[in-house]
Amino acid sequence: MTIFVLVISLLTVGGFASGYGNVAGIFDLSTSARAAGMGGAFVALADDASAVFYNPAGLGWINDISLSSLVARQFDAVNYASLQFALPYFGAAVLYLDSGLIEGGEDVFRYASGGGVVSTGFNIGPVGIGGRFKVYRATSPNDVTGWAFDPGILVVTDLVRVGLLIENAYSEPILFPSHTEDWTPLMRIGIALTLAPSDGVGVNATVEGAGLFSGSPRLYAGFETYVDGLAARVGYDGDGVTFGLSVRFSSFQIDWAYITRDAFPDTHRVSLSFSF
Repeated sequence: MTIFVLVISLLTVGGFASGYGNVAGIFDLSTSARAAGMGGAFVALADDASAVFYNPAGLGWINDISLSSLVARQFDAVNYASLQFALPYFGAAVLYLDSGLIEGGEDVFRYASGGGVVSTGFNIGPVGIGGRFKVYRATSPNDVTGWAFDPGILVVTDLVRVGLLIENAYSEPILFPSHTEDWTPLMRIGIALTLAPSDGVGVNATVEGAGLFSGSPRLYAGFETYVDGLAARVGYDGDGVTFGLSVRFSSFQIDWAYITRDAFPDTHRVSLSFSF
């Protein structure tokens, strides 16, 4: 019971495990086990379908149609799932978080919330520009809604990628029955180094800062190495070390991430992706 109360408190007050989050903490969760295995430091990489979520400017370099899903039992306390779809210049994602019924004596509590994302992006030469429109709704214990818009930029060269995402640059406050709560504007900036000495073999290393001009800046980092259809990852997401593995079979890919925490149980995340 205690772990449920702690986790729900993090999700409903001040965002998800972050010092600068807001009530729409579901958007602090990852939609990609690959990105999660790299500590969530993906704003500068954004080279697959998860560009829909991490940096919409990356959609300008997407060449195929992708469908991916993620499931997790977050902190052994709440169920989380996401589904995202991406094609050149456009993508969408849905996220859902549900604690189930939590019994405490005579009281029964439940926290459930969802998010929707619609993104678009294009590139002109090495520079990509995009935008992410997101809608938040919680149905329990309160029925609340809100939305925000996040512009993004991505610069891509053969070896270096630089990404910028301004979260909640423009928004409508989240409406509670008795009050409203503003989204917290945040800036994310990252740089990634990509090396591919031969076809199907390479490494990606990335560092990212978030909330740089807020009172609680955070640092993320990730490293990935791949050989043909196999990949391994390690990262740091601001709260703990993360690990990841991938196996790809032609157009189908399975990603796994392991997220460590000191105060909560560790979390496994699994993504399934299909491209055509």
